[in-house]
Amino acid sequence: MTTAEDVERRPGLALPPRPARPLSTLQMMRVGFANSLAVLDEGLFDELFVERRFFWGRLFVISDPDGIKRVLQDNLDNYPRIEPIRRVFAFGSGTGMLCAEGEVWRRHRRMLNPTLDRRAALADMPTVVALTEELAERLARLPPGQAIHLSATFNELLVRATSRILAGDDPAVEPMVHHLVHHPGEYGLFDFLMMPGWLRVLDRFGKGRAEARAYHPLLEPMIAARRSAAYAGARDLLWRLANARDRETDAGLGVAEIEDEVLTLCSTSVTTLHVYSWLWYLLALHPWAEKRIAAELDEVLGERSPSAEDLPKLVYTRKVIDETMRLYPPLPVMLRVAAAEDVVCGHRIPKRSVVAVMPWVVHRHRRLWKDPDRFDPERFAAEPVAARSRYSYLPFSAGPRVCIGASLAIVEILIAVAVLVRRFRFCLIPGQRVEPIAWTNLRPGRGIRMTLEPRQTPLARAG
Repeated sequence: MTTAEDVERRPGLALPPRPARPLSTLQMMRVGFANSLAVLDEGLFDELFVERRFFWGRLFVISDPDGIKRVLQDNLDNYPRIEPIRRVFAFGSGTGMLCAEGEVWRRHRRMLNPTLDRRAALADMPTVVALTEELAERLARLPPGQAIHLSATFNELLVRATSRILAGDDPAVEPMVHHLVHHPGEYGLFDFLMMPGWLRVLDRFGKGRAEARAYHPLLEPMIAARRSAAYAGARDLLWRLANARDRETDAGLGVAEIEDEVLTLCSTSVTTLHVYSWLWYLLALHPWAEKRIAAELDEVLGERSPSAEDLPKLVYTRKVIDETMRLYPPLPVMLRVAAAEDVVCGHRIPKRSVVAVMPWVVHRHRRLWKDPDRFDPERFAAEPVAARSRYSYLPFSAGPRVCIGASLAIVEILIAVAVLVRRFRFCLIPGQRVEPIAWTNLRPGRGIRMTLEPRQTPLARAG
C-alpha cells in the first residue's frame, strides 16, 4: 500500500506548467509557440475525447485508445499530417516519408521497412557498441567532478552512430548528419499558418530545406557507387536504400527519392537523442532503479560487451526504457487533419478539422494509467502490458506510420545503458531547472547537467 510518507518522499519529476482551465486562442498563441506542452490544461488528462474551438477552426484531442486506433490505423488515409508539418520536411522531390501521403508514402514505406527493421538494426549493433565504448573511454578521462551536458554528450554519439550506419567508414557524411539533426529546430507562429504560395517567403524553414538539398552533390555519387556492380564496400544503410526493391512492382527508388529519405532519416534521428537525457535524469532521481539495472547487467554481461543475444535478457533495463518513454515520449504531439468527415468514438469529426493524438497526454492520462506522473518501471511487466490497449502507449506512434527507426532506436538505447551504467553513475548537479519543451520532439529546455562517478566493475568488487 502506498502511504502518505511514500508519496512525500517521491522525487518531483520535471513538468511544464499545466493550466487549470482551457486557454483562449490568444493565450494559446502566446504560450504555445514557446512550448506546446504548456497549453495542455488539466481537463485533457481527465477526458478521453475533447473538442476545442478556436478562431481558426475546431480541434479534437483524442486519447481514447479506440479512437487512436481509428485515426492511426483503421482510417489512416483520412488523417494525413497537417500541411505545415509536411512542409518542414519537404526536401527535394517531396517524397520523403514525413512529407508524402497516399500511394507515394505506401510505396516508400514498403521499400524502406526492410532497411531499418530489427534484423537490420541488430546487424548494425557492433558498430554502435564500439562507438558507445569509445564514448565511455572519453568520459572516463574527464577530470573528477567536471560537469557534462547530456544533450551535447549524446549528440556526439548519435551523429557518429548515424553516420556510420548510413555510410560505413566514409567520414564525408558526418558534417551532413551533424547539420541535419538540428533540423527543424524550434517552431514559430508562421510555421503553422496555412499560407498561400505568395506568402511562402515567410516560411523560415525554406532556408533549412535549401541547405539540405545542397547535399545532392555528396549523396548522388555515393548512391551511384552503391548501385554499381563493381561496388565492394559495406552494405550500409545507403546501400540498402540504393538497392531496395518494391515487392509489388520490383521497381527501385529514384536518386532524388533516396536523397529525400536520407535527409528525412538524418533529421529525425534526433528523436532518440533526448531519450538518453530523460533516462539518466530519471535514474539519478531513482537510484534504486539504477542499482537494479546494474545488477542485471552484472548478471547478464559480467565484463563482456553486449551482443544481440544479450538484449532480450535485459528485461528490467527495457522496462526502465519504456517507462522513461512513457513519462517523456520522444514524439509528444501528433497533429492530423480530417480529409473527409468521420465518426470517432461516437463523435462526428467534420472535414478539415485538426485531430491531435498527444502521447504526452495519453501517457499521463488519469483514466488510462494509475498514478500516471510517478516513475514505475513495473508498469511494463508482462501482466499489466497484456491488460491494457496497445494504443495507450505510443512512444513511436502506432499503426502503419509507426516510426520506421523504432527498432534501431531501442537497440541504440539498450546499448548505451549496457555500456555506460556498468562504468558510471550519472549525478544531477543541484539547483538546475529542468523543464520539458516540445514540438516535433521532446527535449529538456536548457538541457540537463550532470557529473560522473566511476562505478566498480564486478571483478573489482570481487577483488
